[in-house]
Amino acid sequence: MSPMTTDPETNADSRETELLSLRKRLVDIESRRELGLVWRNIPETVEEDLVSRIPVLISEEMLDLDGGQPAESPHLLVEGDNLHALHVLQATHRGKVDAIYIDPPYNTGNEFRYNDKLIDKENPWRHSAWLSFMSKRLLLARELLADTGVIAVSIDDNEQARLRLLCDEVFGASNFIVSAPTVMNLKGNQDQLGFAGTHEYTIVYARDKARVQLGKFAVDDEAVMGEWQEDEHGWWKQGAGLKATGEDGKRSKRPNLWYAMYVAKDGSYVSPKRKKASDDEVWPITSGQEMRWRWSATTAQEQQHDLIASGSSPNWTIYKRQRPELGDLPTKKPKSTLYRPEYSSTNGTNTLKKVLGDRVFPNPKPVDLIMDLIRVACPSKSGVILDFFAGSGTTLHAVAELNALDGGSRRCILVTNNESEICREVTHPRTKAVLTGKWADGEKHDPLPGSLSFYRTGFIDRGKSVDGLRRDIAKYTVDLIAIKEAAGKVVSRSEELSILHGAGVTVAVAPGLSVDHNKLRAAAENKVREGDRKVVYVFTWSDQGVEEEVAALWSGWDAQPLPAEMLAALRRHQPQEAGSREFDDGEATE
Repeated sequence: MSPMTTDPETNADSRETELLSLRKRLVDIESRRELGLVWRNIPETVEEDLVSRIPVLISEEMLDLDGGQPAESPHLLVEGDNLHALHVLQATHRGKVDAIYIDPPYNTGNEFRYNDKLIDKENPWRHSAWLSFMSKRLLLARELLADTGVIAVSIDDNEQARLRLLCDEVFGASNFIVSAPTVMNLKGNQDQLGFAGTHEYTIVYARDKARVQLGKFAVDDEAVMGEWQEDEHGWWKQGAGLKATGEDGKRSKRPNLWYAMYVAKDGSYVSPKRKKASDDEVWPITSGQEMRWRWSATTAQEQQHDLIASGSSPNWTIYKRQRPELGDLPTKKPKSTLYRPEYSSTNGTNTLKKVLGDRVFPNPKPVDLIMDLIRVACPSKSGVILDFFAGSGTTLHAVAELNALDGGSRRCILVTNNESEICREVTHPRTKAVLTGKWADGEKHDPLPGSLSFYRTGFIDRGKSVDGLRRDIAKYTVDLIAIKEAAGKVVSRSEELSILHGAGVTVAVAPGLSVDHNKLRAAAENKVREGDRKVVYVFTWSDQGVEEEVAALWSGWDAQPLPAEMLAALRRHQPQEAGSREFDDGEATE
Protein backbone atom coordinates (compact mmCIF):
# COMPACT_ATOMS: atom_id res chain seq x y z
CA MET A 1 0.00 0.00 0.00
CA SER A 2 1.37 3.39 -0.96
CA PRO A 3 1.90 5.88 1.86
CA MET A 4 -0.81 8.49 2.41
CA THR A 5 0.03 11.86 0.90
CA THR A 6 -1.05 15.20 2.30
CA ASP A 7 -1.37 18.63 0.81
CA PRO A 8 0.95 21.00 2.74
CA GLU A 9 -1.09 24.03 1.66
CA THR A 10 -4.34 22.50 2.91
CA ASN A 11 -2.71 21.53 6.21
CA ALA A 12 -1.34 25.06 6.61
CA ASP A 13 -4.81 26.55 6.04
CA SER A 14 -6.29 24.13 8.56
CA ARG A 15 -3.66 25.02 11.18
CA GLU A 16 -4.22 28.73 10.57
CA THR A 17 -7.97 28.32 11.00
CA GLU A 18 -7.46 26.37 14.22
CA LEU A 19 -5.01 28.97 15.50
CA LEU A 20 -7.47 31.79 14.81
CA SER A 21 -10.18 29.84 16.63
CA LEU A 22 -7.92 29.31 19.66
CA ARG A 23 -6.98 32.99 19.74
CA LYS A 24 -10.63 33.96 19.66
CA ARG A 25 -11.41 31.59 22.53
CA LEU A 26 -8.53 33.06 24.54
CA VAL A 27 -9.83 36.59 23.99
CA ASP A 28 -13.31 35.46 25.04
CA ILE A 29 -11.95 33.84 28.20
CA GLU A 30 -9.84 36.86 29.16
CA SER A 31 -12.74 39.26 28.60
CA ARG A 32 -15.19 37.32 30.73
CA ARG A 33 -16.61 39.09 33.70
CA GLU A 34 -15.95 37.57 37.08
CA LEU A 35 -19.65 37.37 37.84
CA GLY A 36 -22.20 36.33 35.25
CA LEU A 37 -23.54 33.57 33.08
CA VAL A 38 -21.05 31.62 30.97
CA TRP A 39 -21.92 29.00 28.38
CA ARG A 40 -20.43 27.41 25.30
CA ASN A 41 -21.81 28.97 22.13
CA ILE A 42 -23.09 26.13 19.95
CA PRO A 43 -24.00 27.26 16.43
CA GLU A 44 -27.28 26.24 14.82
CA THR A 45 -27.93 25.04 11.32
CA VAL A 46 -30.67 27.66 10.95
CA GLU A 47 -28.20 30.31 12.07
CA GLU A 48 -25.65 29.25 9.46
CA ASP A 49 -28.38 29.62 6.81
CA LEU A 50 -28.27 33.36 7.50
CA VAL A 51 -24.59 33.66 6.62
CA SER A 52 -25.26 33.16 2.92
CA ARG A 53 -28.97 33.99 2.64
CA ILE A 54 -31.32 36.79 3.66
CA PRO A 55 -34.72 35.71 5.01
CA VAL A 56 -37.94 37.20 3.64
CA LEU A 57 -41.64 36.53 4.13
CA ILE A 58 -43.81 35.09 1.38
CA SER A 59 -47.60 35.40 1.42
CA GLU A 60 -49.71 32.23 1.36
CA GLU A 61 -53.02 33.84 0.44
CA MET A 62 -54.88 30.52 0.31
CA LEU A 63 -54.44 30.29 4.09
CA ASP A 64 -55.57 33.85 4.87
CA LEU A 65 -58.75 34.11 6.94
CA ASP A 66 -61.41 36.83 6.79
CA GLY A 67 -63.07 35.73 10.03
CA GLY A 68 -66.65 36.29 11.15
CA GLN A 69 -65.83 39.87 12.18
CA PRO A 70 -63.16 40.89 9.63
CA ALA A 71 -60.48 43.50 10.36
CA GLU A 72 -58.47 45.53 7.87
CA SER A 73 -55.38 45.22 10.06
CA PRO A 74 -55.09 41.44 10.39
CA HIS A 75 -53.25 39.22 12.82
CA LEU A 76 -50.20 37.47 11.35
CA LEU A 77 -49.22 33.81 11.38
CA VAL A 78 -45.68 33.11 10.15
CA GLU A 79 -44.63 29.55 9.36
CA GLY A 80 -40.90 29.02 9.64
CA ASP A 81 -38.01 28.92 12.08
CA ASN A 82 -38.43 31.72 14.58
CA LEU A 83 -34.79 32.82 14.25
CA HIS A 84 -35.39 33.53 10.57
CA ALA A 85 -38.73 35.23 11.25
CA LEU A 86 -37.24 37.44 13.96
CA HIS A 87 -34.62 38.61 11.46
CA VAL A 88 -37.31 39.57 8.93
CA LEU A 89 -39.39 41.37 11.56
CA GLN A 90 -36.43 43.69 12.16
CA ALA A 91 -37.40 45.29 8.82
CA THR A 92 -41.08 45.66 9.69
CA HIS A 93 -41.47 45.92 13.48
CA ARG A 94 -38.19 47.11 14.98
CA GLY A 95 -39.16 49.12 18.08
CA LYS A 96 -42.89 48.67 17.42
CA VAL A 97 -43.92 45.61 19.48
CA ASP A 98 -45.76 46.47 22.71
CA ALA A 99 -45.65 43.07 24.38
CA ILE A 100 -44.00 39.71 23.82
CA TYR A 101 -45.18 36.49 25.41
CA ILE A 102 -43.31 33.24 24.81
CA ASP A 103 -43.55 29.71 26.14
CA PRO A 104 -40.20 28.26 24.98
CA PRO A 105 -39.05 24.64 25.44
CA TYR A 106 -38.37 24.03 29.12
CA ASN A 107 -35.36 21.77 28.44
CA THR A 108 -36.82 18.96 30.53
CA GLY A 109 -34.71 16.39 28.73
CA ASN A 110 -37.35 14.97 26.41
CA GLU A 111 -38.65 17.78 24.21
CA PHE A 112 -35.86 20.18 23.24
CA ARG A 113 -34.19 19.67 19.85
CA TYR A 114 -31.06 21.46 18.69
CA ASN A 115 -29.83 20.97 15.13
CA ASP A 116 -32.36 18.14 14.79
CA LYS A 117 -30.88 16.37 17.78
CA LEU A 118 -32.93 15.63 20.89
CA ILE A 119 -31.13 17.10 23.89
CA ASP A 120 -31.63 14.59 26.68
CA LYS A 121 -30.66 14.94 30.32
CA GLU A 122 -27.39 13.09 29.77
CA ASN A 123 -26.06 15.49 27.15
CA PRO A 124 -23.01 17.26 28.67
CA TRP A 125 -23.81 20.46 26.74
CA ARG A 126 -27.52 20.42 27.47
CA HIS A 127 -27.71 23.83 29.13
CA SER A 128 -25.23 25.48 26.76
CA ALA A 129 -27.33 24.38 23.78
CA TRP A 130 -30.45 25.84 25.38
CA LEU A 131 -28.76 29.12 26.29
CA SER A 132 -27.27 29.45 22.80
CA PHE A 133 -30.72 28.83 21.35
CA MET A 134 -32.48 31.33 23.62
CA SER A 135 -29.86 34.10 23.63
CA LYS A 136 -29.95 34.62 19.86
CA ARG A 137 -33.73 34.90 19.87
CA LEU A 138 -34.00 37.14 22.92
CA LEU A 139 -31.42 39.57 21.52
CA LEU A 140 -33.53 39.94 18.38
CA ALA A 141 -36.73 40.17 20.43
CA ARG A 142 -35.27 43.04 22.47
CA GLU A 143 -34.78 45.05 19.27
CA LEU A 144 -38.43 44.55 18.34
CA LEU A 145 -39.78 45.86 21.65
CA ALA A 146 -40.96 49.44 21.87
CA ASP A 147 -39.28 51.59 24.54
CA THR A 148 -42.38 51.00 26.68
CA GLY A 149 -42.53 47.30 25.78
CA VAL A 150 -42.61 44.27 28.07
CA ILE A 151 -41.65 40.61 27.59
CA ALA A 152 -43.11 37.75 29.64
CA VAL A 153 -41.63 34.24 29.49
CA SER A 154 -43.07 31.02 30.90
CA ILE A 155 -40.48 28.61 32.30
CA ASP A 156 -40.07 25.90 34.93
CA ASP A 157 -37.28 24.91 37.33
CA ASN A 158 -35.17 23.22 34.64
CA GLU A 159 -33.95 26.59 33.29
CA GLN A 160 -35.54 29.24 35.49
CA ALA A 161 -32.31 30.29 37.22
CA ARG A 162 -30.29 30.41 33.99
CA LEU A 163 -33.07 32.27 32.16
CA ARG A 164 -33.06 34.98 34.84
CA LEU A 165 -29.32 35.51 34.38
CA LEU A 166 -29.63 35.44 30.60
CA CYS A 167 -32.43 38.03 30.65
CA ASP A 168 -30.31 40.18 32.98
CA GLU A 169 -27.66 40.22 30.24
CA VAL A 170 -30.05 40.75 27.34
CA PHE A 171 -32.50 43.27 28.84
CA GLY A 172 -30.44 44.57 31.76
CA ALA A 173 -30.83 43.57 35.40
CA SER A 174 -32.34 46.99 36.13
CA ASN A 175 -35.26 46.17 33.81
CA PHE A 176 -36.33 43.07 35.75
CA ILE A 177 -39.96 43.29 36.90
CA VAL A 178 -40.93 39.95 38.45
CA SER A 179 -40.36 36.21 38.50
CA ALA A 180 -43.87 35.17 39.46
CA PRO A 181 -44.66 31.61 40.53
CA THR A 182 -47.65 30.64 38.39
CA VAL A 183 -49.91 27.92 39.77
CA MET A 184 -50.76 25.53 36.93
CA ASN A 185 -51.48 22.28 38.77
CA LEU A 186 -53.67 22.56 41.87
CA LYS A 187 -53.24 18.88 42.77
CA GLY A 188 -49.46 19.03 42.42
CA ASN A 189 -47.09 16.91 40.37
CA GLN A 190 -46.82 13.65 42.24
CA ASP A 191 -43.76 12.57 40.22
CA GLN A 192 -41.51 15.06 41.98
CA LEU A 193 -39.38 13.95 44.90
CA GLY A 194 -40.28 15.42 48.27
CA PHE A 195 -42.77 18.06 47.07
CA ALA A 196 -45.82 17.90 44.83
CA GLY A 197 -45.00 20.71 42.40
CA THR A 198 -47.88 23.05 41.69
CA HIS A 199 -46.26 25.89 39.79
CA GLU A 200 -43.93 27.14 37.09
CA TYR A 201 -42.77 30.73 36.62
CA THR A 202 -43.60 33.80 34.56
CA ILE A 203 -40.49 35.97 34.18
CA VAL A 204 -41.18 39.58 33.16
CA TYR A 205 -38.74 42.24 31.93
CA ALA A 206 -39.21 45.73 30.53
CA ARG A 207 -37.37 47.18 27.55
CA ASP A 208 -36.93 50.31 29.67
CA LYS A 209 -38.35 50.08 33.17
CA ALA A 210 -38.29 53.87 33.56
CA ARG A 211 -40.75 54.25 30.69
CA VAL A 212 -43.02 51.27 31.06
CA GLN A 213 -46.60 51.52 32.32
CA LEU A 214 -48.18 48.28 33.46
CA GLY A 215 -51.88 47.48 33.55
CA LYS A 216 -53.84 45.74 36.28
CA PHE A 217 -55.79 42.51 36.69
CA ALA A 218 -59.48 42.20 37.33
CA VAL A 219 -59.88 41.29 40.99
CA ASP A 220 -58.88 37.64 41.26
CA ASP A 221 -58.87 36.70 44.93
CA GLU A 222 -62.10 38.00 46.48
CA ALA A 223 -65.46 36.28 46.10
CA VAL A 224 -67.53 39.46 46.10
CA MET A 225 -66.57 42.99 45.12
CA GLY A 226 -69.32 45.56 44.80
CA GLU A 227 -72.15 44.21 42.65
CA TRP A 228 -69.97 41.71 40.78
CA GLN A 229 -69.39 38.17 41.91
CA GLU A 230 -67.09 35.45 40.58
CA ASP A 231 -67.40 31.70 40.49
CA GLU A 232 -65.52 29.03 38.54
CA HIS A 233 -67.48 30.01 35.41
CA GLY A 234 -66.54 33.70 35.45
CA TRP A 235 -67.93 36.99 36.72
CA TRP A 236 -71.66 37.59 36.97
CA LYS A 237 -73.88 40.32 38.35
CA GLN A 238 -75.73 39.98 41.62
CA GLY A 239 -79.46 40.56 41.52
CA ALA A 240 -79.94 39.46 37.91
CA GLY A 241 -82.34 36.70 38.97
CA LEU A 242 -84.07 34.55 36.37
CA LYS A 243 -87.31 34.71 38.37
CA ALA A 244 -89.63 37.55 37.33
CA THR A 245 -90.85 40.07 39.90
CA GLY A 246 -93.73 42.46 40.39
CA GLU A 247 -97.31 42.22 39.20
CA ASP A 248 -96.29 41.31 35.66
CA GLY A 249 -94.15 38.50 37.04
CA LYS A 250 -97.10 36.41 38.25
CA ARG A 251 -97.73 32.97 36.76
CA SER A 252 -101.15 33.99 35.46
CA LYS A 253 -99.62 36.70 33.28
CA ARG A 254 -97.35 34.32 31.32
CA PRO A 255 -98.43 30.74 32.14
CA ASN A 256 -96.07 29.30 29.49
CA LEU A 257 -93.12 30.52 31.60
CA TRP A 258 -94.16 28.38 34.61
CA TYR A 259 -92.00 25.26 34.71
CA ALA A 260 -89.43 23.56 36.93
CA MET A 261 -85.67 24.13 36.76
CA TYR A 262 -83.28 21.42 37.95
CA VAL A 263 -80.08 22.02 39.89
CA ALA A 264 -77.35 19.53 40.79
CA LYS A 265 -76.92 18.91 44.51
CA ASP A 266 -73.57 20.68 44.40
CA GLY A 267 -74.85 23.51 42.19
CA SER A 268 -72.51 22.51 39.36
CA TYR A 269 -75.22 22.86 36.73
CA VAL A 270 -78.66 24.34 36.12
CA SER A 271 -81.02 22.95 33.50
CA PRO A 272 -84.71 23.01 32.53
CA LYS A 273 -84.39 19.23 32.11
CA ARG A 274 -83.70 16.73 34.89
CA LYS A 275 -80.24 15.18 34.41
CA LYS A 276 -80.03 13.09 37.59
CA ALA A 277 -82.62 11.68 39.94
CA SER A 278 -80.94 13.57 42.80
CA ASP A 279 -81.39 16.99 41.14
CA ASP A 280 -83.21 19.64 43.17
CA GLU A 281 -86.48 20.80 41.60
CA VAL A 282 -86.82 24.59 41.66
CA TRP A 283 -90.05 26.45 40.82
CA PRO A 284 -90.43 30.25 40.42
CA ILE A 285 -92.14 30.82 43.76
CA THR A 286 -91.71 33.94 45.92
CA SER A 287 -93.13 34.00 49.48
CA GLY A 288 -95.55 31.23 48.57
CA GLN A 289 -96.81 33.03 45.44
CA GLU A 290 -96.45 31.39 42.06
CA MET A 291 -94.44 33.60 39.71
CA ARG A 292 -92.80 32.89 36.35
CA TRP A 293 -89.34 32.71 34.81
CA ARG A 294 -87.95 35.45 32.56
CA TRP A 295 -86.92 32.86 29.94
CA SER A 296 -88.87 30.17 28.15
CA ALA A 297 -87.80 26.57 28.73
CA THR A 298 -86.42 26.49 25.18
CA THR A 299 -84.27 29.58 25.78
CA ALA A 300 -83.14 28.25 29.15
CA GLN A 301 -82.05 25.03 27.46
CA GLU A 302 -80.07 26.97 24.84
CA GLN A 303 -78.51 29.34 27.37
CA GLN A 304 -77.62 26.88 30.14
CA HIS A 305 -74.05 28.18 30.19
CA ASP A 306 -75.44 31.54 31.40
CA LEU A 307 -77.41 30.09 34.32
CA ILE A 308 -76.04 29.84 37.82
CA ALA A 309 -77.53 28.60 41.11
CA SER A 310 -76.73 30.52 44.28
CA GLY A 311 -77.38 29.27 47.80
CA SER A 312 -77.35 25.62 48.85
CA SER A 313 -79.39 22.50 48.29
CA PRO A 314 -82.38 22.50 48.18
CA ASN A 315 -82.87 26.26 48.60
CA TRP A 316 -81.47 27.56 45.35
CA THR A 317 -81.90 30.96 43.73
CA ILE A 318 -81.28 30.85 39.98
CA TYR A 319 -79.52 33.72 38.30
CA LYS A 320 -79.05 34.77 34.72
CA ARG A 321 -75.34 35.46 34.39
CA GLN A 322 -74.54 38.88 32.98
CA ARG A 323 -71.02 39.02 31.63
CA PRO A 324 -69.51 42.41 32.42
CA GLU A 325 -67.49 44.68 30.20
CA LEU A 326 -63.85 44.52 31.17
CA GLY A 327 -63.93 48.07 32.52
CA ASP A 328 -66.82 47.28 34.86
CA LEU A 329 -64.75 44.95 37.02
CA PRO A 330 -62.68 46.25 39.91
CA THR A 331 -58.94 46.06 39.24
CA LYS A 332 -55.77 46.11 41.28
CA LYS A 333 -52.07 45.44 40.96
CA PRO A 334 -51.46 41.70 40.44
CA LYS A 335 -49.76 39.76 43.19
CA SER A 336 -46.33 38.26 42.58
CA THR A 337 -47.81 34.76 42.74
CA LEU A 338 -50.18 34.24 39.82
CA TYR A 339 -53.12 32.09 40.82
CA ARG A 340 -56.62 31.62 39.51
CA PRO A 341 -58.41 28.30 38.95
CA GLU A 342 -58.63 29.22 35.25
CA TYR A 343 -54.82 29.13 35.00
CA SER A 344 -54.71 25.34 35.36
CA SER A 345 -52.99 23.39 32.61
CA THR A 346 -56.11 21.20 32.48
CA ASN A 347 -58.13 24.25 31.52
CA GLY A 348 -55.78 24.91 28.62
CA THR A 349 -56.08 21.32 27.42
CA ASN A 350 -59.86 21.26 27.75
CA THR A 351 -60.25 24.50 25.77
CA LEU A 352 -58.09 23.17 22.96
CA LYS A 353 -60.14 19.96 22.83
CA LYS A 354 -63.32 21.99 22.49
CA VAL A 355 -61.79 24.03 19.68
CA LEU A 356 -59.99 21.29 17.73
CA GLY A 357 -61.47 18.00 18.91
CA ASP A 358 -59.10 15.04 18.72
CA ARG A 359 -56.08 16.96 17.42
CA VAL A 360 -53.50 16.74 20.19
CA PHE A 361 -51.00 19.35 21.37
CA PRO A 362 -49.07 18.86 24.63
CA ASN A 363 -49.59 21.31 27.48
CA PRO A 364 -51.30 24.26 25.77
CA LYS A 365 -51.39 27.37 27.93
CA PRO A 366 -54.82 28.45 29.27
CA VAL A 367 -56.38 31.44 27.51
CA ASP A 368 -57.19 33.21 30.80
CA LEU A 369 -53.55 33.29 31.88
CA ILE A 370 -52.38 34.85 28.63
CA MET A 371 -55.27 37.35 28.67
CA ASP A 372 -54.25 38.53 32.12
CA LEU A 373 -50.57 38.78 31.18
CA ILE A 374 -51.51 40.89 28.14
CA ARG A 375 -53.70 43.12 30.32
CA VAL A 376 -50.66 43.86 32.46
CA ALA A 377 -47.95 43.99 29.78
CA CYS A 378 -50.01 45.89 27.19
CA PRO A 379 -52.75 48.02 28.80
CA SER A 380 -53.42 49.77 25.47
CA LYS A 381 -56.32 48.43 23.43
CA SER A 382 -54.39 48.86 20.19
CA GLY A 383 -51.02 47.28 20.90
CA VAL A 384 -48.98 44.71 18.95
CA ILE A 385 -48.39 41.40 20.75
CA LEU A 386 -45.75 38.92 19.51
CA ASP A 387 -45.39 35.22 20.31
CA PHE A 388 -42.53 33.51 18.47
CA PHE A 389 -43.05 30.13 20.17
CA ALA A 390 -46.69 30.08 19.10
CA GLY A 391 -47.45 26.38 19.62
CA SER A 392 -51.20 25.84 19.49
CA GLY A 393 -51.94 29.57 19.09
CA THR A 394 -53.22 30.38 22.58
CA THR A 395 -51.79 33.91 22.44
CA LEU A 396 -53.80 34.90 19.37
CA HIS A 397 -56.90 33.32 20.92
CA ALA A 398 -56.31 35.44 24.05
CA VAL A 399 -55.76 38.65 22.06
CA ALA A 400 -58.99 38.08 20.11
CA GLU A 401 -60.91 37.37 23.34
CA LEU A 402 -59.67 40.65 24.84
CA ASN A 403 -60.68 42.57 21.71
CA ALA A 404 -64.14 41.02 21.94
CA LEU A 405 -64.43 42.04 25.59
CA ASP A 406 -63.37 45.66 25.35
CA GLY A 407 -63.70 46.55 21.66
CA GLY A 408 -59.93 46.77 21.27
CA SER A 409 -57.92 46.50 18.07
CA ARG A 410 -54.84 44.68 19.34
CA ARG A 411 -52.90 42.75 16.71
CA CYS A 412 -51.10 39.48 17.30
CA ILE A 413 -48.07 38.09 15.46
CA LEU A 414 -47.56 34.35 15.82
CA VAL A 415 -44.45 32.51 14.66
CA THR A 416 -44.10 28.73 14.64
CA ASN A 417 -42.37 26.09 12.57
CA ASN A 418 -44.33 23.26 11.03
CA GLU A 419 -42.57 20.47 12.91
CA SER A 420 -45.00 17.56 13.22
CA GLU A 421 -47.44 19.67 11.13
CA ILE A 422 -48.01 21.97 14.13
CA CYS A 423 -48.57 25.15 12.12
CA ARG A 424 -50.99 23.79 9.53
CA GLU A 425 -52.70 21.14 11.62
CA VAL A 426 -53.00 22.92 14.99
CA THR A 427 -52.14 26.65 15.03
CA HIS A 428 -53.93 27.63 11.83
CA PRO A 429 -57.06 25.48 12.44
CA ARG A 430 -57.39 26.83 15.98
CA THR A 431 -57.14 30.40 14.72
CA LYS A 432 -59.72 29.66 12.03
CA ALA A 433 -62.08 28.16 14.60
CA VAL A 434 -61.95 31.09 17.04
CA LEU A 435 -62.23 33.75 14.31
CA THR A 436 -65.22 32.02 12.69
CA GLY A 437 -66.91 30.61 15.82
CA LYS A 438 -66.87 27.09 14.34
CA TRP A 439 -65.42 24.99 17.13
CA ALA A 440 -65.15 21.21 17.04
CA ASP A 441 -67.46 20.78 20.06
CA GLY A 442 -70.50 21.77 17.97
CA GLU A 443 -71.64 24.33 20.55
CA LYS A 444 -72.64 27.85 19.56
CA HIS A 445 -69.66 30.22 19.75
CA ASP A 446 -69.61 33.82 18.62
CA PRO A 447 -66.77 34.52 16.17
CA LEU A 448 -64.03 36.55 17.78
CA PRO A 449 -63.07 39.77 15.97
CA GLY A 450 -60.16 39.77 13.56
CA SER A 451 -58.72 38.43 10.32
CA LEU A 452 -55.49 36.55 9.61
CA SER A 453 -52.71 36.88 7.06
CA PHE A 454 -50.53 33.78 6.60
CA TYR A 455 -46.85 33.95 5.60
CA ARG A 456 -43.96 31.53 5.34
CA THR A 457 -40.27 32.29 5.50
CA GLY A 458 -38.18 32.24 2.32
CA PHE A 459 -34.66 33.33 1.31
CA ILE A 460 -32.68 35.32 -1.20
CA ASP A 461 -28.96 34.89 -1.87
CA ARG A 462 -26.61 37.33 -0.10
CA GLY A 463 -23.82 36.70 -2.61
CA LYS A 464 -24.74 39.55 -4.92
CA SER A 465 -23.89 43.20 -5.25
CA VAL A 466 -25.88 45.67 -3.17
CA ASP A 467 -27.75 46.71 -6.30
CA GLY A 468 -28.54 43.07 -7.06
CA LEU A 469 -29.82 42.55 -3.53
CA ARG A 470 -32.02 45.62 -3.84
CA ARG A 471 -33.58 44.28 -7.00
CA ASP A 472 -34.26 40.92 -5.32
CA ILE A 473 -35.73 42.43 -2.17
CA ALA A 474 -37.95 44.70 -4.25
CA LYS A 475 -39.79 41.55 -5.38
CA TYR A 476 -40.88 40.87 -1.80
CA THR A 477 -41.59 44.41 -0.67
CA VAL A 478 -45.36 44.28 -1.13
CA ASP A 479 -45.67 41.57 1.50
CA LEU A 480 -43.12 43.18 3.81
CA ILE A 481 -44.84 46.57 3.56
CA ALA A 482 -48.25 45.01 4.10
CA ILE A 483 -46.89 43.63 7.37
CA LYS A 484 -45.11 46.85 8.33
CA GLU A 485 -48.13 49.08 7.69
CA ALA A 486 -50.72 46.59 9.01
CA ALA A 487 -52.47 46.85 5.65
CA GLY A 488 -54.02 43.46 5.15
CA LYS A 489 -56.17 44.06 2.10
CA VAL A 490 -54.37 43.92 -1.25
CA VAL A 491 -56.55 46.04 -3.55
CA SER A 492 -54.35 45.49 -6.59
CA ARG A 493 -50.93 44.02 -7.27
CA SER A 494 -48.59 44.46 -10.24
CA GLU A 495 -44.89 44.86 -10.98
CA GLU A 496 -45.30 48.64 -11.33
CA LEU A 497 -47.87 49.49 -8.64
CA SER A 498 -49.61 47.71 -5.78
CA ILE A 499 -52.29 49.25 -3.58
CA LEU A 500 -52.98 48.12 0.01
CA HIS A 501 -55.68 49.16 2.46
CA GLY A 502 -55.37 49.04 6.22
CA ALA A 503 -57.22 50.64 9.10
CA GLY A 504 -57.29 54.31 8.10
CA VAL A 505 -54.43 54.03 5.61
CA THR A 506 -53.94 53.55 1.87
CA VAL A 507 -50.49 52.31 0.91
CA ALA A 508 -49.01 52.46 -2.60
CA VAL A 509 -45.94 50.36 -3.47
CA ALA A 510 -43.97 51.30 -6.60
CA PRO A 511 -40.95 48.96 -6.69
CA GLY A 512 -39.97 49.60 -10.31
CA LEU A 513 -36.52 50.96 -11.22
CA SER A 514 -37.73 53.22 -14.02
CA VAL A 515 -41.36 54.30 -13.80
CA ASP A 516 -43.62 57.22 -14.64
CA HIS A 517 -44.42 58.51 -11.15
CA ASN A 518 -47.04 60.97 -12.42
CA LYS A 519 -48.94 58.12 -14.01
CA LEU A 520 -48.60 55.89 -10.93
CA ARG A 521 -49.71 58.64 -8.55
CA ALA A 522 -52.84 59.30 -10.63
CA ALA A 523 -53.67 55.57 -10.55
CA ALA A 524 -53.03 55.39 -6.80
CA GLU A 525 -55.27 58.40 -6.07
CA ASN A 526 -58.20 56.51 -7.61
CA LYS A 527 -57.82 53.82 -4.91
CA VAL A 528 -57.59 56.12 -1.90
CA ARG A 529 -60.51 55.95 0.49
CA GLU A 530 -61.86 59.19 1.89
CA GLY A 531 -60.09 60.20 5.09
CA ASP A 532 -57.22 57.73 4.69
CA ARG A 533 -53.63 58.59 5.48
CA LYS A 534 -51.60 58.09 2.28
CA VAL A 535 -48.19 56.36 2.25
CA VAL A 536 -46.14 55.49 -0.82
CA TYR A 537 -43.00 53.34 -1.01
CA VAL A 538 -40.84 54.04 -4.04
CA PHE A 539 -37.63 52.41 -5.25
CA THR A 540 -34.48 54.42 -4.77
CA TRP A 541 -30.77 53.70 -5.24
CA SER A 542 -29.97 56.17 -2.46
CA ASP A 543 -29.35 55.38 1.20
CA GLN A 544 -30.39 58.95 2.06
CA GLY A 545 -34.14 58.54 1.53
CA VAL A 546 -36.44 59.38 -1.35
CA GLU A 547 -35.01 61.90 -3.81
CA GLU A 548 -36.67 65.32 -3.47
CA GLU A 549 -37.78 65.39 -7.09
CA VAL A 550 -39.49 62.00 -6.70
CA ALA A 551 -41.17 62.96 -3.41
CA ALA A 552 -42.49 66.12 -5.12
CA LEU A 553 -44.25 63.95 -7.70
CA TRP A 554 -46.15 62.28 -4.83
CA SER A 555 -47.48 65.48 -3.27
CA GLY A 556 -49.83 64.72 -0.38
CA TRP A 557 -48.29 61.29 0.18
CA ASP A 558 -45.79 60.25 2.85
CA ALA A 559 -42.98 59.01 0.59
CA GLN A 560 -40.81 56.22 2.00
CA PRO A 561 -37.71 54.63 0.40
CA LEU A 562 -37.39 51.02 -0.61
CA PRO A 563 -35.63 48.76 -0.43
CA ALA A 564 -32.55 50.48 1.09
CA GLU A 565 -34.04 50.73 4.59
CA MET A 566 -35.38 47.18 4.51
CA LEU A 567 -32.13 45.84 3.10
CA ALA A 568 -30.18 47.51 5.90
CA ALA A 569 -32.54 46.05 8.51
CA LEU A 570 -32.36 42.58 7.02
CA ARG A 571 -28.56 42.67 6.80
CA ARG A 572 -27.98 44.26 10.21
CA HIS A 573 -27.88 41.01 12.16
CA GLN A 574 -25.98 38.83 9.68
CA PRO A 575 -24.14 36.19 11.76
CA GLN A 576 -20.48 35.40 11.28
CA GLU A 577 -19.41 32.07 9.85
CA ALA A 578 -19.94 29.59 12.64
CA GLY A 579 -17.62 26.82 13.68
CA SER A 580 -18.46 23.19 14.24
CA ARG A 581 -21.90 22.48 15.57
CA GLU A 582 -21.14 18.97 16.73
CA PHE A 583 -21.85 18.18 20.36
CA ASP A 584 -19.03 16.75 22.43
CA ASP A 585 -20.74 13.80 24.03
CA GLY A 586 -17.55 12.62 25.69
CA GLU A 587 -16.17 13.46 29.09
CA ALA A 588 -16.57 17.22 28.95
CA THR A 589 -19.28 18.69 31.15
CA GLU A 590 -20.69 22.12 31.75
